[in-house]
Amino acid sequence: MSAINPLPLPQAPDVQQRPQPVAPPGPPGQPRKPGAGFTAGLCLVASLVTALAMWALANRGVDTSSGSGASSQARLAVATGGELLKSLRVGGTIETLNYAAIRVPQLRGPRDSGRADLTIMSLAPAGSIVKAGAVVAEFELRWLVDHIEDRESIVNRAQSNLKKRIADVQILKETERQARVTARAEYEKALLDLRTAEVRSKIEAEVLKNVSEEALATWDQLEDEGRIKEAVHAADIRGEELIVREEELHVNRHVRDLKRLQVKAPLPGMIVHESLFNKSGQFSQAKEGDQIYPGALFMRIVDVSQMVVSASVNQVDAQSIRIGDEAVVELDAYPGEQFRGRVVSIGAMASSGSGGSKYSRGKPGAFIKHIPMSILIEDRDERILPDLSASVDVRASDRLKGVLVPREALRSADGEAASFVYVRSDGQFLRREVRVQDVSDTEALIETGLQAGEEILLGGLPVSTEGY
Repeated sequence: MSAINPLPLPQAPDVQQRPQPVAPPGPPGQPRKPGAGFTAGLCLVASLVTALAMWALANRGVDTSSGSGASSQARLAVATGGELLKSLRVGGTIETLNYAAIRVPQLRGPRDSGRADLTIMSLAPAGSIVKAGAVVAEFELRWLVDHIEDRESIVNRAQSNLKKRIADVQILKETERQARVTARAEYEKALLDLRTAEVRSKIEAEVLKNVSEEALATWDQLEDEGRIKEAVHAADIRGEELIVREEELHVNRHVRDLKRLQVKAPLPGMIVHESLFNKSGQFSQAKEGDQIYPGALFMRIVDVSQMVVSASVNQVDAQSIRIGDEAVVELDAYPGEQFRGRVVSIGAMASSGSGGSKYSRGKPGAFIKHIPMSILIEDRDERILPDLSASVDVRASDRLKGVLVPREALRSADGEAASFVYVRSDGQFLRREVRVQDVSDTEALIETGLQAGEEILLGGLPVSTEGY
């Protein structure tokens, strides 16, 4: 068999690749979005720049050789010499040292006046300044004036009755005296007749004897009756005198009430109206035309020349306050204004705090005691009025002297009771142990370890950097 040669395969024609379609350009004005790789690269570069900047700021000025960088960042203070001012802040209310409480007059006259309340006819306006003796309130007077006139006529009638009774008693006493004189004369005549009994018969003598005894008995009886009638007449006259005296006292009490209905200021000062419970069941200040009950407090006259702050202090803090300590008074109504003050009184008895009562257990303030105190405001200012709230900084009188530094400059290591400060010396900050004698809210008094004029570090460097 002859071999059959296969036919050669045809070659594939050259295929040209088709070009990739290009995205049409976007609308004008809209930038093309960057790729995700480009964005990640930008973020990485920004992070590296930020980290380098933070590292540079953190290590800026740490060069201990020059100290210029540290001084630009650290806060410094200079130790000074002087007195340590310790103050204690308390809150209270403005009151007056001298004042007069004005109440509705209580009438002392008998019940026949028929008045359970009084009507205000005139009233001094609140806030006005009055002098001592000026009329600040006046109540209705006409009814009392009429009543006094009626009672005075009764007094005159009682006095006339007394005089008439005295005259009648004098007539009775004279009649009784004449009867006693007549009885005595009859007795004396019977005695003279009895002397003639010797020349008379026995019967006539017996008759004369009986007549004399009868005359003596009659005289004795009239004498006894006269003594008894004297007491009766004296009691009768005394009863009339008491009636007159009672009516006179009646009138005198009403006359005093008439003076009380015109209320006068016992001292010079400012008028302050008080709120009271009226007949409509509400609290309000009294005004002209109101009817208020006797004894009600409706006004105060305050001496504005001497104002005090009435406050209370904790029993522990009270140990550091003495009478005469200086104080700075600030009014909540006028922020920033300060007035000079002085402690004038401290209470001897402590009272329970307002946070709890003596019967409560475990509540806040149950065992906290407060002591009342008064601070006299020495500055005169017309803005200082009663009932304003105030805060007082009481400064201790026994002030210690020495080296003073800000309290924030003191530092202490963990577990150590000793204090130390960082003192600047030759561009470096050196740690130095100090002994603190006393501290206030803002300053510390250094007993040893520091001198006035030295610069100390307040802040700005790490606390743990002890190598400086």
